[in-house]
Amino acid sequence: AEPKLDEPAVEPAVEEKEEKVVVVSRPTFSLLPQKKLVEEFVEEEEGLFVAEKEEPLKLDISSTVIPHPQKMSWGGEDAAFVNGRTFGVFDGVSGATKAMGVPLYSKVMSSEMKKRVGKEGLYAKDIENLMTEVAELADAKATGATTAVVASITEDGYLRAVNLGDSGCIVIRNNAIVSRTKDCVHYFDCPYQLSVDSPDRPKNSRKLNVEVKTGDTILMASDGVFDNLSDQVICEEVAKNPKDKASKIASRVAKLSRKISLDKYAVTPYAAAARRNGNPAYKNGVGGKIDDTSCIVVRCT
Repeated sequence: AEPKLDEPAVEPAVEEKEEKVVVVSRPTFSLLPQKKLVEEFVEEEEGLFVAEKEEPLKLDISSTVIPHPQKMSWGGEDAAFVNGRTFGVFDGVSGATKAMGVPLYSKVMSSEMKKRVGKEGLYAKDIENLMTEVAELADAKATGATTAVVASITEDGYLRAVNLGDSGCIVIRNNAIVSRTKDCVHYFDCPYQLSVDSPDRPKNSRKLNVEVKTGDTILMASDGVFDNLSDQVICEEVAKNPKDKASKIASRVAKLSRKISLDKYAVTPYAAAARRNGNPAYKNGVGGKIDDTSCIVVRCT
């Protein structure tokens, strides 16, 4: 039918329906509140991410060195250092030839490493390079020989250790050892060692790279500890009082090691190994091993 002159023309029904569909599909939609919602979500997510970012572990580190009873007057052959997030133990080899009036290799390594490591955490390759540099210096100005274990806790929460010889570093969590360095030995009672006439170098060391957590305790020590105390005994000593500072634990472990070393009838890791290797002094498989004793403890909080 023709439209009346006083009425406006209308679009065909199909087109009117099509336009209604378009209108109805966005009845209350507004890009402005959506944009605001997205911005608020992003801000909230960014804020959440910052809040969950962990700070570097706080470290309580302490060392104890107890010389061999017969070497007390001159300080013994072990040496240890702590500087920032890095620490190390150097066990002087008692059987090595030594020149009178010349600094011991272990002491030079310890003092020079302490000067060079800095306060920040180091990676294993950094530690190895510094050990190589210092060993070359010690070759020229020191006497004797030493094993070496040096570790650092980097800001990302990883313990990175370099071990040459039979000292060691362990990580204790929930009263159990969860990680440890491996020894480097040529044969029983002959560890890898640094000296001017030794073929062993820091590049021959074994490395450890492990994440540490809040509540962990790290214990580094010379064989004066590990030869006399079992893993179980060490864990028990560490766990005696959760509130103990690192200094108290290191002292307690070192003193117990010394006490056991003087006991001819003590059941010790060294006695068992010596018996297996045919050492007649330990044919009964018991007895402590008197030695210099070094212990470093790190509390992670």
